[in-house]
Amino acid sequence: MYISFEQLPQSARIWIYQANRTLTDNEVSLVETTLQPVVTKWAAHGTALLASVKVLLNRFVIIALDESQYEASGCSIDASTRWFKELGEQLNVDFFDRSQAYLDGSEIKTFSIFQPKKAIESGLIAADTVVFVNNNHIQTLADLSTNWQIKASESYLKRFFNNVNIPA
Repeated sequence: MYISFEQLPQSARIWIYQANRTLTDNEVSLVETTLQPVVTKWAAHGTALLASVKVLLNRFVIIALDESQYEASGCSIDASTRWFKELGEQLNVDFFDRSQAYLDGSEIKTFSIFQPKKAIESGLIAADTVVFVNNNHIQTLADLSTNWQIKASESYLKRFFNNVNIPA
């Protein structure tokens, strides 16, 4: 069953799908209108799930589920993964982008998660650069509100700021 994103409790479980590029406003509309009907029919073991979908910053698609009603199963999570594979093929977008997203002014950019030290040493990322935390640490709507966009120095990147030579 579909519910408005704003009506979900802060305890709702979320999954964040990061696009490998900024989506146009038309693509955002297409994503939301494509996913709303499938979220409406989303079920686990035949039981309807109370869920929603929202695109944030034209880059991140959030699926939110009120697990106080019924929890997602492995099969229902697999189904949601298929939605994003199909939608990605349709839009020529990778919704499984695992690069590290950050804000550069008002623009969202990324760097390889395998090269955080290089990103810091080169000056691409500073201690006060806002980064977007991934699914491993953001699991609820409350987390999304408070811990999703944080300074690099408060993220897993903090250990690299003490161990790099930043150019003057």
